Amino acid sequence: MMQVPDTALLERMRAYDDKAAFDELYRRYWEQLYIAAYARLQNDADAKDCLQEVFVSLWRKRRELQIREQLPAYLHVALKYRILNHFRSHQHYQKHLDIFAALPPAVLTRTDDRLVMAEIQQLIAAAVADMPEKMQQVYLLSRQDNLSVREMAAQLGISEQTVKNQLSNALKRLRDRLAAYK
Repeated sequence: MMQVPDTALLERMRAYDDKAAFDELYRRYWEQLYIAAYARLQNDADAKDCLQEVFVSLWRKRRELQIREQLPAYLHVALKYRILNHFRSHQHYQKHLDIFAALPPAVLTRTDDRLVMAEIQQLIAAAVADMPEKMQQVYLLSRQDNLSVREMAAQLGISEQTVKNQLSNALKRLRDRLAAYK
């Protein structure tokens, strides 16, 4: 039996919401993408999570997707960016852990204080994860990479005022989430 081309399967997904076409693409590319993800992440669960997000995105965007190159290349690039986002999120979370770990022991003398700090770390990580993508990028570039407003605007291709607005909104969200800890 002759294999149906990827382009035909993509067209069936786009035009007819054909779940069987999607399933076939999933079967064709899951293993090679998993191997690539695992090679970069060295963690089975993280690799599977990233893969799931790539395929969910493929299904959700099926109607507007215009894949100009071969599907395997598109999927590998999508996976690469998903893995980069995973690393960025993990680094951000780790940065907050490092900040609190650097506090002198006298600051965290009571067990209650340590629990509160752990809770604050989780709130910060959750607040950042809930931010819209551009806002999250601006916040991370500001706090992780210590970039200036001008540098962030140039890197993201947006105006300096937009950077200022995004950063201000990000900090307001964090203040709102942490209001109970004043």
